[in-house]
Amino acid sequence: MKIFLFIITTIVLLFGNSYQFAKNILGKKIFLTYKNVIKSSLDKNASLKDTLIFLENNGFINLYFKKIKTIHPTFIFTNNNPIFNTKTLYDSLKDMGYYDFYPIHVYKDNIYQITLEMNAQNYINPLDFLKNLQKRGCKLKNIKKINSDFTYYIDCSNEKIPYAVSLSDNIQALHNIKGIYWINPNDFKKIYISTSKFDFWHPYVVFYDKNLNILNIISTSNLERKKILNIPQNTAYIKISDTFTKENIKRGIFIKGLK
Repeated sequence: MKIFLFIITTIVLLFGNSYQFAKNILGKKIFLTYKNVIKSSLDKNASLKDTLIFLENNGFINLYFKKIKTIHPTFIFTNNNPIFNTKTLYDSLKDMGYYDFYPIHVYKDNIYQITLEMNAQNYINPLDFLKNLQKRGCKLKNIKKINSDFTYYIDCSNEKIPYAVSLSDNIQALHNIKGIYWINPNDFKKIYISTSKFDFWHPYVVFYDKNLNILNIISTSNLERKKILNIPQNTAYIKISDTFTKENIKRGIFIKGLK
């Protein structure tokens, strides 16, 4: 069964024909209804993005429901990095305004596959989703409508956190209302962190490798104004927050890289 799923996924990902993209997205019945119009107006070699733009501009994609509906989209990641893939997916959906969702099925082998249950007023806008994935170094390779739900095929081989701030040898002032800061170590060996004298910071700092596996956690209930921390080898990201609440660093933080 696992081998069969992997073969099917690989075949779908190899489709480069815009007519096949359109058929996958619209479903066979709707595609056949507009087949002549699509083939006369859409370049056969158009990319998935251009195909989506064409279908949206011509009103072929109906995304909206009459009332809130429960849907079950499936996402298949070919690079199989579940921790990072899940963060990329969830962050992309939240950026698009989706918050009411949770996983109901997860499959991990040569691929990482996750199915969500979502309560929404509409299907995920595929063009917006594609653009959100691009910001995170990922490519939406294909979309296929199966019955009343969609499956999305994604390549995240070059996955990244787009809002991570690169360390420099100059002090940088950061402010985030969520109270969480993502940092790219940028080859520095140490990080200097300080807060406003009016804030009450209880350091919570996590160091991750490129796959978002945790390398080290610094957590304390002690009040501190500044801290210098060694950056573990192979660190790709640093997350800085407060042990208790974002309110404790609501005025922001200051960071600097040290050799």
